[in-house]
Amino acid sequence: MKSQASCVDEDDGESLAYFWWKTAAKSDECAKLNKLDFPDVSILTPRLRLFRELERLAVIAPNGLNELRHKLIGYRSGDFWVPTGGINKEDMNIPPVNTILLVGFSGSGKSSLINLMYSILGRSGLIPFAQTSSGSRSNYTTMYMEEHNVLRSLRSGFCVFDSRGFDYGNTREALEELSSWMSEGIHHNQPCLRYGDCIPMSDDVDNDVMRPSSKFVQRRVNCVMFVANIAEIYKALKAGDIKPLEATRQLFCSPALRKSNENPLLILTHGDLLTAEERIDGRLKICEYLDISETNGVYDIVCLTEYGFLVEDFDPVSAYALTEAVYRALLISDRGHFPKRKFQDWALLILLWIMRFMGLCFAVLADIFSKLGHKHKLKINMDILQQSGFKEVNRRCVDCNTTRTPLWRGGPAGPRSLCNACGIRYRKKKKALLGLNRESRIEKSKSEPKVLGREMGLHRIVGKQEWKSKLREEEQAAFLLMALSCGSVYA
Repeated sequence: MKSQASCVDEDDGESLAYFWWKTAAKSDECAKLNKLDFPDVSILTPRLRLFRELERLAVIAPNGLNELRHKLIGYRSGDFWVPTGGINKEDMNIPPVNTILLVGFSGSGKSSLINLMYSILGRSGLIPFAQTSSGSRSNYTTMYMEEHNVLRSLRSGFCVFDSRGFDYGNTREALEELSSWMSEGIHHNQPCLRYGDCIPMSDDVDNDVMRPSSKFVQRRVNCVMFVANIAEIYKALKAGDIKPLEATRQLFCSPALRKSNENPLLILTHGDLLTAEERIDGRLKICEYLDISETNGVYDIVCLTEYGFLVEDFDPVSAYALTEAVYRALLISDRGHFPKRKFQDWALLILLWIMRFMGLCFAVLADIFSKLGHKHKLKINMDILQQSGFKEVNRRCVDCNTTRTPLWRGGPAGPRSLCNACGIRYRKKKKALLGLNRESRIEKSKSEPKVLGREMGLHRIVGKQEWKSKLREEEQAAFLLMALSCGSVYA
Protein backbone atom coordinates (compact mmCIF):
# COMPACT_ATOMS: atom_id res chain seq x y z
CA MET A 1 0.00 0.00 0.00
CA LYS A 2 2.89 2.32 0.77
CA SER A 3 4.52 1.83 -2.61
CA GLN A 4 1.24 2.20 -4.50
CA ALA A 5 0.42 5.41 -2.68
CA SER A 6 3.80 6.88 -3.52
CA CYS A 7 3.33 5.97 -7.16
CA VAL A 8 -0.05 7.64 -7.21
CA ASP A 9 1.44 10.80 -5.71
CA GLU A 10 3.90 10.99 -8.62
CA ASP A 11 1.15 11.04 -11.27
CA ASP A 12 0.21 14.21 -13.06
CA GLY A 13 -2.48 16.62 -11.89
CA GLU A 14 -5.08 15.26 -14.29
CA SER A 15 -4.95 11.79 -12.69
CA LEU A 16 -5.30 13.38 -9.24
CA ALA A 17 -8.65 14.96 -10.06
CA TYR A 18 -10.54 12.41 -7.97
CA PHE A 19 -8.29 12.93 -4.90
CA TRP A 20 -10.61 15.65 -3.65
CA TRP A 21 -9.51 15.31 0.01
CA LYS A 22 -5.93 16.32 -0.84
CA THR A 23 -6.90 19.99 -0.57
CA ALA A 24 -8.39 19.60 2.91
CA ALA A 25 -6.52 20.61 6.06
CA LYS A 26 -4.21 18.06 7.73
CA SER A 27 -4.17 15.81 4.67
CA ASP A 28 -0.36 16.07 4.61
CA GLU A 29 -0.25 14.44 8.07
CA CYS A 30 -1.87 11.35 6.58
CA ALA A 31 0.84 11.25 3.89
CA LYS A 32 3.47 11.24 6.64
CA LEU A 33 1.72 8.37 8.38
CA ASN A 34 1.75 6.33 5.16
CA LYS A 35 5.54 6.32 5.28
CA LEU A 36 5.39 4.36 8.55
CA ASP A 37 5.08 0.59 8.22
CA PHE A 38 2.87 0.09 11.28
CA PRO A 39 1.46 3.40 12.56
CA ASP A 40 -0.28 3.39 15.94
CA VAL A 41 -3.95 3.59 14.94
CA SER A 42 -5.09 4.25 18.51
CA ILE A 43 -3.50 7.72 18.53
CA LEU A 44 -5.17 8.78 15.28
CA THR A 45 -7.92 11.38 15.40
CA PRO A 46 -11.22 10.73 13.58
CA ARG A 47 -10.09 13.11 10.84
CA LEU A 48 -6.83 11.20 10.23
CA ARG A 49 -8.66 7.86 10.29
CA LEU A 50 -10.98 9.22 7.60
CA PHE A 51 -8.01 10.32 5.48
CA ARG A 52 -6.51 6.84 5.77
CA GLU A 53 -9.80 5.27 4.64
CA LEU A 54 -9.97 7.55 1.61
CA GLU A 55 -6.35 6.75 0.78
CA ARG A 56 -7.16 3.03 1.00
CA LEU A 57 -9.99 3.40 -1.51
CA ALA A 58 -7.76 5.42 -3.85
CA VAL A 59 -5.02 2.80 -3.77
CA ILE A 60 -7.31 -0.21 -4.32
CA ALA A 61 -9.69 1.39 -6.85
CA PRO A 62 -7.59 1.14 -10.09
CA ASN A 63 -6.95 -2.62 -9.85
CA GLY A 64 -9.62 -3.73 -7.39
CA LEU A 65 -12.68 -2.43 -9.22
CA ASN A 66 -12.71 -5.08 -11.96
CA GLU A 67 -11.91 -7.86 -9.52
CA LEU A 68 -14.77 -6.91 -7.21
CA ARG A 69 -17.10 -6.45 -10.17
CA HIS A 70 -16.41 -10.01 -11.36
CA LYS A 71 -17.19 -11.33 -7.89
CA LEU A 72 -20.58 -9.63 -7.96
CA ILE A 73 -21.33 -10.83 -11.50
CA GLY A 74 -20.69 -14.44 -10.50
CA TYR A 75 -22.45 -14.11 -7.16
CA ARG A 76 -25.31 -16.43 -6.24
CA SER A 77 -27.43 -16.07 -3.15
CA GLY A 78 -25.69 -17.74 -0.21
CA ASP A 79 -22.16 -17.70 -1.70
CA PHE A 80 -20.87 -15.55 1.16
CA TRP A 81 -22.53 -17.65 3.88
CA VAL A 82 -20.18 -19.10 6.49
CA PRO A 83 -21.08 -21.94 8.90
CA THR A 84 -22.28 -20.62 12.25
CA GLY A 85 -24.15 -22.20 15.13
CA GLY A 86 -23.47 -25.78 13.99
CA ILE A 87 -26.07 -25.60 11.19
CA ASN A 88 -25.39 -26.83 7.66
CA LYS A 89 -26.04 -24.68 4.64
CA GLU A 90 -28.76 -27.08 3.46
CA ASP A 91 -30.71 -26.35 6.65
CA MET A 92 -30.61 -22.57 6.11
CA ASN A 93 -33.53 -20.67 4.58
CA ILE A 94 -31.55 -18.92 1.83
CA PRO A 95 -33.74 -17.09 -0.72
CA PRO A 96 -32.96 -17.44 -4.44
CA VAL A 97 -32.33 -13.67 -4.63
CA ASN A 98 -31.03 -11.39 -1.89
CA THR A 99 -32.78 -8.03 -1.63
CA ILE A 100 -31.07 -4.68 -0.98
CA LEU A 101 -33.39 -1.79 -0.16
CA LEU A 102 -32.45 1.86 -0.70
CA VAL A 103 -34.18 4.24 1.72
CA GLY A 104 -33.74 7.93 2.43
CA PHE A 105 -35.40 11.30 2.32
CA SER A 106 -36.64 13.04 -0.81
CA GLY A 107 -33.85 14.36 -3.00
CA SER A 108 -31.16 12.18 -1.39
CA GLY A 109 -30.14 10.61 -4.73
CA LYS A 110 -31.46 7.03 -4.52
CA SER A 111 -32.50 6.85 -8.17
CA SER A 112 -29.18 8.38 -9.30
CA LEU A 113 -27.42 5.72 -7.24
CA ILE A 114 -29.42 3.03 -9.08
CA ASN A 115 -28.32 4.44 -12.43
CA LEU A 116 -24.70 4.46 -11.25
CA MET A 117 -25.03 0.78 -10.26
CA TYR A 118 -26.29 -0.03 -13.75
CA SER A 119 -23.37 1.87 -15.26
CA ILE A 120 -20.66 0.30 -13.08
CA LEU A 121 -21.97 -3.25 -12.56
CA GLY A 122 -24.14 -3.73 -15.64
CA ARG A 123 -21.96 -1.82 -18.11
CA SER A 124 -24.99 0.08 -19.38
CA GLY A 125 -23.15 3.31 -20.09
CA LEU A 126 -25.19 6.50 -19.82
CA ILE A 127 -28.61 4.85 -20.21
CA PRO A 128 -30.83 5.95 -17.27
CA PHE A 129 -32.83 3.01 -15.93
CA ALA A 130 -34.35 4.88 -12.99
CA GLN A 131 -36.06 8.23 -13.40
CA THR A 132 -34.55 10.94 -11.20
CA SER A 133 -35.79 14.29 -9.92
CA SER A 134 -33.03 16.27 -11.66
CA GLY A 135 -33.43 18.50 -14.68
CA SER A 136 -36.89 19.36 -15.93
CA ARG A 137 -38.52 16.74 -13.71
CA SER A 138 -37.34 18.34 -10.46
CA ASN A 139 -40.70 17.63 -8.80
CA TYR A 140 -40.71 13.93 -9.73
CA THR A 141 -40.91 11.42 -6.91
CA THR A 142 -40.94 7.62 -6.93
CA MET A 143 -44.52 6.57 -6.16
CA TYR A 144 -43.96 2.79 -6.42
CA MET A 145 -41.34 0.31 -5.34
CA GLU A 146 -39.06 -0.52 -8.25
CA GLU A 147 -37.00 -3.70 -8.40
CA HIS A 148 -33.76 -3.35 -10.37
CA ASN A 149 -31.48 -6.08 -11.70
CA VAL A 150 -28.42 -3.85 -11.81
CA LEU A 151 -26.22 -6.65 -13.22
CA ARG A 152 -28.63 -7.06 -16.16
CA SER A 153 -28.21 -10.81 -15.84
CA LEU A 154 -30.75 -13.64 -15.76
CA ARG A 155 -28.65 -15.41 -13.14
CA SER A 156 -28.18 -12.46 -10.82
CA GLY A 157 -28.13 -13.42 -7.16
CA PHE A 158 -29.34 -10.07 -5.84
CA CYS A 159 -31.65 -7.19 -6.68
CA VAL A 160 -31.87 -3.57 -5.56
CA PHE A 161 -35.14 -1.82 -4.69
CA ASP A 162 -35.66 1.90 -5.14
CA SER A 163 -38.23 3.35 -2.71
CA ARG A 164 -40.03 6.62 -2.33
CA GLY A 165 -38.26 9.34 -0.33
CA PHE A 166 -39.54 10.41 3.06
CA ASP A 167 -40.32 13.85 4.41
CA TYR A 168 -38.13 15.46 7.08
CA GLY A 169 -41.23 16.75 8.85
CA ASN A 170 -43.05 13.43 9.12
CA THR A 171 -40.68 10.86 10.56
CA ARG A 172 -43.46 9.04 12.39
CA GLU A 173 -45.13 8.02 9.13
CA ALA A 174 -41.71 7.09 7.74
CA LEU A 175 -40.96 4.79 10.68
CA GLU A 176 -44.32 3.04 10.33
CA GLU A 177 -43.80 2.49 6.61
CA LEU A 178 -40.25 1.22 7.14
CA SER A 179 -41.45 -1.23 9.80
CA SER A 180 -44.08 -2.64 7.44
CA TRP A 181 -41.50 -3.06 4.65
CA MET A 182 -39.06 -4.88 6.92
CA SER A 183 -41.66 -7.16 8.53
CA GLU A 184 -44.02 -7.92 5.64
CA GLY A 185 -41.61 -7.70 2.70
CA ILE A 186 -41.75 -5.72 -0.55
CA HIS A 187 -42.49 -6.42 -4.19
CA HIS A 188 -42.13 -4.70 -7.54
CA ASN A 189 -44.74 -2.00 -8.28
CA GLN A 190 -45.78 -1.90 -4.63
CA PRO A 191 -47.60 1.43 -4.04
CA CYS A 192 -45.93 3.96 -1.75
CA LEU A 193 -48.96 6.22 -1.48
CA ARG A 194 -49.30 8.46 1.57
CA TYR A 195 -51.84 10.74 3.12
CA GLY A 196 -52.41 13.86 1.04
CA ASP A 197 -51.07 12.44 -2.24
CA CYS A 198 -52.75 13.62 -5.41
CA ILE A 199 -52.24 11.14 -8.26
CA PRO A 200 -52.19 12.88 -11.67
CA MET A 201 -54.39 11.49 -14.43
CA SER A 202 -53.15 13.54 -17.41
CA ASP A 203 -52.40 12.24 -20.90
CA ASP A 204 -48.64 12.03 -20.41
CA VAL A 205 -48.95 10.00 -17.21
CA ASP A 206 -50.09 6.38 -17.24
CA ASN A 207 -52.82 5.26 -14.93
CA ASP A 208 -50.38 3.83 -12.39
CA VAL A 209 -53.14 3.04 -9.95
CA MET A 210 -54.25 0.18 -12.20
CA ARG A 211 -50.76 -1.37 -12.34
CA PRO A 212 -50.95 -5.15 -11.83
CA SER A 213 -48.83 -5.96 -8.80
CA SER A 214 -50.38 -9.04 -7.20
CA LYS A 215 -48.32 -11.51 -9.26
CA PHE A 216 -44.91 -10.06 -8.41
CA VAL A 217 -42.80 -12.03 -5.97
CA GLN A 218 -42.86 -10.78 -2.38
CA ARG A 219 -39.26 -10.42 -1.24
CA ARG A 220 -37.86 -10.21 2.27
CA VAL A 221 -35.43 -7.33 2.81
CA ASN A 222 -31.95 -8.69 3.57
CA CYS A 223 -29.96 -5.45 3.81
CA VAL A 224 -30.68 -1.72 3.86
CA MET A 225 -28.68 1.13 2.35
CA PHE A 226 -29.54 4.48 3.89
CA VAL A 227 -28.90 7.29 1.38
CA ALA A 228 -28.35 10.78 2.84
CA ASN A 229 -27.75 14.10 1.10
CA ILE A 230 -24.60 15.34 2.86
CA ALA A 231 -24.76 18.76 1.17
CA GLU A 232 -28.33 19.41 2.33
CA ILE A 233 -27.63 18.27 5.90
CA TYR A 234 -24.39 20.23 6.22
CA LYS A 235 -25.85 23.46 4.87
CA ALA A 236 -28.77 23.13 7.28
CA LEU A 237 -26.33 22.66 10.16
CA LYS A 238 -24.43 25.79 9.18
CA ALA A 239 -27.72 27.71 9.16
CA GLY A 240 -28.52 26.40 12.67
CA ASP A 241 -31.19 23.93 11.52
CA ILE A 242 -30.68 20.48 13.07
CA LYS A 243 -34.00 19.06 11.83
CA PRO A 244 -32.60 17.15 8.78
CA LEU A 245 -29.84 15.58 10.87
CA GLU A 246 -32.23 14.63 13.68
CA ALA A 247 -34.70 13.09 11.20
CA THR A 248 -31.81 11.15 9.64
CA ARG A 249 -30.81 9.85 13.08
CA GLN A 250 -34.37 8.71 13.90
CA LEU A 251 -34.62 6.66 10.70
CA PHE A 252 -31.04 5.37 10.63
CA CYS A 253 -31.13 4.23 14.27
CA SER A 254 -34.58 2.66 13.94
CA PRO A 255 -34.62 -0.93 15.30
CA ALA A 256 -36.56 -2.01 12.22
CA LEU A 257 -33.54 -1.34 9.96
CA ARG A 258 -31.06 -3.34 12.03
CA LYS A 259 -30.21 -6.84 10.85
CA SER A 260 -28.92 -8.71 13.91
CA ASN A 261 -26.13 -6.45 15.20
CA GLU A 262 -25.50 -4.74 11.87
CA ASN A 263 -26.39 -1.11 11.21
CA PRO A 264 -27.62 -0.20 7.73
CA LEU A 265 -24.97 1.01 5.31
CA LEU A 266 -24.73 4.80 5.08
CA ILE A 267 -24.29 6.27 1.59
CA LEU A 268 -23.49 10.01 1.49
CA THR A 269 -24.31 11.70 -1.81
CA HIS A 270 -24.02 15.19 -3.35
CA GLY A 271 -20.67 15.75 -1.68
CA ASP A 272 -19.42 17.48 -4.85
CA LEU A 273 -21.63 20.46 -3.95
CA LEU A 274 -19.37 21.18 -0.96
CA THR A 275 -15.74 22.12 -0.64
CA ALA A 276 -13.26 19.46 0.43
CA GLU A 277 -13.09 20.89 3.95
CA GLU A 278 -16.89 21.02 4.26
CA ARG A 279 -17.19 17.50 2.87
CA ILE A 280 -14.79 16.08 5.48
CA ASP A 281 -16.34 18.10 8.30
CA GLY A 282 -19.88 17.13 7.30
CA ARG A 283 -19.07 13.43 7.22
CA LEU A 284 -17.42 13.58 10.65
CA LYS A 285 -20.35 15.47 12.19
CA ILE A 286 -22.96 13.12 10.71
CA CYS A 287 -21.11 9.99 11.90
CA GLU A 288 -20.61 11.48 15.35
CA TYR A 289 -24.32 12.36 15.65
CA LEU A 290 -25.35 8.89 14.46
CA ASP A 291 -22.83 7.31 16.86
CA ILE A 292 -21.15 5.19 14.17
CA SER A 293 -17.63 4.81 12.87
CA GLU A 294 -16.57 7.33 10.23
CA THR A 295 -14.73 4.63 8.23
CA ASN A 296 -16.71 1.40 8.68
CA GLY A 297 -19.89 1.01 6.62
CA VAL A 298 -19.92 4.66 5.43
CA TYR A 299 -19.31 5.59 1.79
CA ASP A 300 -19.09 9.00 0.14
CA ILE A 301 -20.29 8.56 -3.43
CA VAL A 302 -20.82 11.18 -6.12
CA CYS A 303 -23.35 9.95 -8.67
CA LEU A 304 -22.94 12.59 -11.39
CA THR A 305 -20.12 14.90 -12.38
CA GLU A 306 -20.50 18.63 -12.93
CA TYR A 307 -21.19 17.90 -16.60
CA GLY A 308 -24.04 15.51 -15.83
CA PHE A 309 -22.13 12.33 -16.68
CA LEU A 310 -21.76 9.28 -14.47
CA VAL A 311 -18.61 9.22 -12.42
CA GLU A 312 -17.13 5.84 -13.35
CA ASP A 313 -14.55 7.09 -15.79
CA PHE A 314 -13.94 10.35 -13.94
CA ASP A 315 -13.88 9.14 -10.31
CA PRO A 316 -12.75 5.52 -9.87
CA VAL A 317 -12.73 6.06 -6.09
CA SER A 318 -16.52 6.62 -6.06
CA ALA A 319 -17.02 3.74 -8.49
CA TYR A 320 -15.04 1.36 -6.28
CA ALA A 321 -16.74 2.68 -3.14
CA LEU A 322 -20.16 1.87 -4.62
CA THR A 323 -19.04 -1.61 -5.69
CA GLU A 324 -17.62 -2.28 -2.24
CA ALA A 325 -20.85 -1.05 -0.64
CA VAL A 326 -22.87 -3.57 -2.68
CA TYR A 327 -20.35 -6.30 -1.84
CA ARG A 328 -20.60 -5.47 1.86
CA ALA A 329 -24.41 -5.49 1.66
CA LEU A 330 -24.32 -9.02 0.25
CA LEU A 331 -21.98 -10.13 3.05
CA ILE A 332 -24.47 -8.79 5.60
CA SER A 333 -27.36 -10.44 3.74
CA ASP A 334 -25.79 -13.91 3.72
CA ARG A 335 -24.83 -13.55 7.38
CA GLY A 336 -28.42 -12.78 8.39
CA HIS A 337 -30.23 -15.83 6.99
CA PHE A 338 -32.34 -17.94 9.36
CA PRO A 339 -32.63 -21.76 9.61
CA LYS A 340 -35.46 -23.51 7.83
CA ARG A 341 -38.56 -24.40 9.79
CA LYS A 342 -38.82 -28.09 10.57
CA PHE A 343 -41.84 -30.20 11.41
CA GLN A 344 -41.43 -29.54 15.13
CA ASP A 345 -41.34 -25.80 14.50
CA TRP A 346 -44.53 -25.88 12.43
CA ALA A 347 -46.24 -28.09 15.03
CA LEU A 348 -45.35 -25.68 17.82
CA LEU A 349 -46.50 -22.75 15.72
CA ILE A 350 -49.86 -24.41 14.94
CA LEU A 351 -50.29 -25.37 18.62
CA LEU A 352 -49.57 -21.78 19.62
CA TRP A 353 -52.22 -20.44 17.25
CA ILE A 354 -54.74 -23.05 18.48
CA MET A 355 -54.11 -22.01 22.08
CA ARG A 356 -54.53 -18.36 21.14
CA PHE A 357 -57.80 -19.15 19.38
CA MET A 358 -59.08 -21.13 22.37
CA GLY A 359 -58.13 -18.31 24.71
CA LEU A 360 -60.03 -15.87 22.51
CA CYS A 361 -63.10 -18.16 22.48
CA PHE A 362 -63.03 -18.51 26.28
CA ALA A 363 -62.72 -14.76 26.67
CA VAL A 364 -65.77 -14.20 24.41
CA LEU A 365 -67.81 -16.86 26.25
CA ALA A 366 -66.86 -15.40 29.63
CA ASP A 367 -67.99 -11.97 28.51
CA ILE A 368 -71.31 -13.33 27.19
CA PHE A 369 -72.11 -15.34 30.34
CA SER A 370 -71.10 -12.44 32.54
CA LYS A 371 -73.61 -10.20 30.77
CA LEU A 372 -76.33 -12.87 30.96
CA GLY A 373 -75.70 -13.42 34.67
CA HIS A 374 -75.87 -9.70 35.32
CA LYS A 375 -79.22 -9.46 33.51
CA HIS A 376 -80.62 -12.48 35.42
CA LYS A 377 -79.53 -10.97 38.74
CA LEU A 378 -81.22 -7.68 37.89
CA LYS A 379 -84.43 -9.54 36.98
CA ILE A 380 -84.44 -11.42 40.32
CA ASN A 381 -83.90 -8.20 42.24
CA MET A 382 -86.76 -6.52 40.38
CA ASP A 383 -89.10 -9.45 41.21
CA ILE A 384 -88.18 -9.20 44.90
CA LEU A 385 -88.79 -5.47 44.90
CA GLN A 386 -92.14 -5.90 43.17
CA GLN A 387 -93.21 -8.56 45.68
CA SER A 388 -92.23 -6.35 48.62
CA GLY A 389 -94.34 -3.42 47.46
CA PHE A 390 -91.93 -1.60 45.20
CA LYS A 391 -94.81 -0.38 43.02
CA GLU A 392 -96.48 1.60 45.80
CA VAL A 393 -95.39 4.92 44.43
CA ASN A 394 -98.53 6.75 45.62
CA ARG A 395 -97.80 6.31 49.35
CA ARG A 396 -97.61 9.63 51.20
CA CYS A 397 -96.67 10.56 54.71
CA VAL A 398 -99.79 11.60 56.68
CA ASP A 399 -97.77 14.26 58.49
CA CYS A 400 -95.55 15.97 55.85
CA ASN A 401 -97.07 14.52 52.61
CA THR A 402 -93.68 13.37 51.25
CA THR A 403 -93.50 10.41 48.83
CA ARG A 404 -89.75 9.69 49.10
CA THR A 405 -88.15 8.28 52.20
CA PRO A 406 -85.57 5.58 53.00
CA LEU A 407 -87.98 3.87 55.41
CA TRP A 408 -91.73 3.97 56.12
CA ARG A 409 -92.63 3.85 59.81
CA GLY A 410 -95.82 3.19 61.76
CA GLY A 411 -97.92 6.04 63.15
CA PRO A 412 -101.36 6.90 64.49
CA ALA A 413 -102.90 6.12 61.09
CA GLY A 414 -101.50 2.61 61.01
CA PRO A 415 -98.34 0.82 59.91
CA ARG A 416 -96.13 2.50 57.25
CA SER A 417 -98.13 5.70 57.40
CA LEU A 418 -95.26 8.02 58.37
CA CYS A 419 -91.95 8.78 56.67
CA ASN A 420 -88.67 8.03 58.41
CA ALA A 421 -88.28 11.49 59.98
CA CYS A 422 -91.92 11.83 61.08
CA GLY A 423 -91.94 8.29 62.41
CA ILE A 424 -88.87 8.97 64.57
CA ARG A 425 -90.46 12.13 65.95
CA TYR A 426 -93.74 10.26 66.66
CA ARG A 427 -91.87 7.50 68.43
CA LYS A 428 -89.98 9.99 70.61
CA LYS A 429 -93.26 11.71 71.61
CA LYS A 430 -94.80 8.33 72.42
CA LYS A 431 -91.86 7.39 74.60
CA ALA A 432 -92.08 10.72 76.40
CA LEU A 433 -95.77 10.17 77.17
CA LEU A 434 -95.07 6.67 78.43
CA GLY A 435 -92.39 8.06 80.72
CA LEU A 436 -94.81 10.65 82.28
CA ASN A 437 -97.45 8.00 82.95
CA ARG A 438 -94.87 5.83 84.64
CA GLU A 439 -93.72 8.66 86.91
CA SER A 440 -97.34 9.52 87.90
CA ARG A 441 -98.03 5.90 88.76
CA ILE A 442 -94.91 5.73 90.91
CA GLU A 443 -95.88 8.95 92.79
CA LYS A 444 -99.43 7.63 93.32
CA SER A 445 -98.08 4.36 94.70
CA LYS A 446 -95.82 6.25 97.09
CA SER A 447 -98.75 8.31 98.47
CA GLU A 448 -100.82 5.19 99.18
CA PRO A 449 -100.31 3.14 102.40
CA LYS A 450 -97.48 0.69 102.08
CA VAL A 451 -98.86 -2.78 102.08
CA LEU A 452 -96.36 -5.53 101.45
CA GLY A 453 -98.52 -7.68 99.22
CA ARG A 454 -99.92 -4.79 97.24
CA GLU A 455 -96.46 -3.31 96.80
CA MET A 456 -95.14 -6.61 95.46
CA GLY A 457 -98.06 -6.87 93.04
CA LEU A 458 -97.45 -3.34 91.76
CA HIS A 459 -93.77 -4.04 91.18
CA ARG A 460 -94.70 -7.20 89.32
CA ILE A 461 -97.19 -5.35 87.10
CA VAL A 462 -94.77 -2.51 86.34
CA GLY A 463 -91.98 -4.97 85.51
CA LYS A 464 -94.28 -6.90 83.19
CA GLN A 465 -95.28 -3.72 81.33
CA GLU A 466 -91.64 -2.71 80.92
CA TRP A 467 -90.81 -6.15 79.56
CA LYS A 468 -93.69 -5.94 77.06
CA SER A 469 -92.57 -2.49 75.87
CA LYS A 470 -89.00 -3.76 75.38
CA LEU A 471 -90.33 -6.79 73.53
CA ARG A 472 -92.32 -4.56 71.16
CA GLU A 473 -89.21 -2.49 70.43
CA GLU A 474 -87.18 -5.62 69.64
CA GLU A 475 -89.94 -6.94 67.38
CA GLN A 476 -90.06 -3.64 65.51
CA ALA A 477 -86.28 -3.66 65.06
CA ALA A 478 -86.37 -7.26 63.78
CA PHE A 479 -89.17 -6.37 61.38
CA LEU A 480 -87.22 -3.40 60.03
CA LEU A 481 -84.16 -5.60 59.51
CA MET A 482 -86.21 -8.14 57.57
CA ALA A 483 -87.73 -5.40 55.45
CA LEU A 484 -84.31 -3.98 54.60
CA SER A 485 -82.93 -7.41 53.65
CA CYS A 486 -85.91 -8.15 51.38
CA GLY A 487 -85.47 -4.88 49.51
CA SER A 488 -88.66 -3.22 50.65
CA VAL A 489 -86.84 0.02 51.35
CA TYR A 490 -86.90 2.36 48.37
CA ALA A 491 -86.36 5.99 47.75
